[in-house]
Amino acid sequence: MDIKKIYISGGSQCIGGGFNWPEVKKVYKEVFNLEIENHLDVAYPTIVGKHFNVPVVNEGDFGGSVHRLLRLTYDYIFKNINDLNDTLFIIEIPPGWREEVYSNELKRMVNMTIGNILSPDDPTDFAGGHDKKDLHKIHKVISSYFEAFVDYDLELDKWMRGILGLLSYFKLNNLKYILIDTGDFQHFLFRNKVKGDYNYIWFEGPNWPYNTTPMTHWLTEQKLLIKDETNGLATDEHMGIEAHKIVANSIINYINEKL
Repeated sequence: MDIKKIYISGGSQCIGGGFNWPEVKKVYKEVFNLEIENHLDVAYPTIVGKHFNVPVVNEGDFGGSVHRLLRLTYDYIFKNINDLNDTLFIIEIPPGWREEVYSNELKRMVNMTIGNILSPDDPTDFAGGHDKKDLHKIHKVISSYFEAFVDYDLELDKWMRGILGLLSYFKLNNLKYILIDTGDFQHFLFRNKVKGDYNYIWFEGPNWPYNTTPMTHWLTEQKLLIKDETNGLATDEHMGIEAHKIVANSIINYINEKL
């Protein structure tokens, strides 16, 4: 295995989302006697990195979008352009409508989701370490933009074209990568009659719609969310500890067998 570094970008699943909240940590401490200091410690990229004894650059984020994923991944590539041959890129495509916008008022990027479009009290931005008041400052204008100009299907195709371009760049430059799909990219390829091997990680369970199961569907079908793992003592709907272990093992097996 000639991988010396792992780079990953995506949404909150790949950073151990849910395990950032004190109330979730408290439940796992009381029920499982598991002390969680940092949510990244239990995330599947960390488990994979420890297995192979290599460093992990994890640029996932709460409410992370495809646009954010593409921007940061290309930034990383261009900053490390002469040192990529031994890097494994893991691309975790986020589910649902998400967008990254720059706020002139806040002077920073903001991760927007359906949740914080519907309510400025949505915890996504706050989970990323920002002030709870920030979203209230921009909510009226960004929600107005969403209602006036956003068509989900058109946006989805735009995102998936971006993913296709990134994976094509990987292939053109012989870079190692693994793709964890929500089903959206596979569906995009199918609709546009695009064929090819894109290094998918799929999971067991009732298969939709191409004899494959995306991670997001699998987590729900197999009851591997935090709320399932804790029997409702914690209500968070991110993946639980066991799910992170299973995903990590799937990636480890893929690396050993195919990379």
